Amino acid sequence: MKTTATKYFKPAENVNKKSKEWITDEILALAEKKGDAYVEWIASRGTKLEKKCREKYVELRKLVKKKSIARQTEYWDELSEEIESAIKEHDPATAYAMIRRLRGGKTRIENMPILDKQGNLLCSAGERLERFKEYFNELLNVKVIIDPTTANAIQPKNISPTEKNRQEKPPTIMEVQTALKQMKSGKAPGNDEITADSLKVEGTPVLSGG
Repeated sequence: MKTTATKYFKPAENVNKKSKEWITDEILALAEKKGDAYVEWIASRGTKLEKKCREKYVELRKLVKKKSIARQTEYWDELSEEIESAIKEHDPATAYAMIRRLRGGKTRIENMPILDKQGNLLCSAGERLERFKEYFNELLNVKVIIDPTTANAIQPKNISPTEKNRQEKPPTIMEVQTALKQMKSGKAPGNDEITADSLKVEGTPVLSGG
């Protein structure tokens, strides 16, 4: 009976996986012992050891519950202090991020941890923005030494007068209408403050300058 119980009442393989942030290694170890005690109790039913194994299991179950409640209280107190500290330091982004994390749901990309060049965790929104600025400044402003002689040696490609006239020729009304049909409605206007919707409504007279 004990062999059968051990076979079919094994603790879960992922028992050591921390599914909750407040769980400590001590609580996980006690929970594992509680699981083993339960298996022993089930296996000892009908024997002289049943009472002793049951008492051991009940004692461990109470201990796990007591430790869990105490740790949860401690955990919430710590988080409350961290949120209060972030608010006092005028860092609402960090405070709201912690609140959203407690509320549950998927981690948003903007709430993921960001490290500086030395590997230190950046907690405040201001520090993260500075790191982003530093990163993209180095990424997009690469120092390159160009030899003026080499640059001057690059000659533009010569094109025929016919091709030049074709490229510089103003677009036809049909070409403008085709391009206009491909533009999506409801979009913001450009520098001329004219929306695609206005051009579509006005039609050919406006496109032809009439």
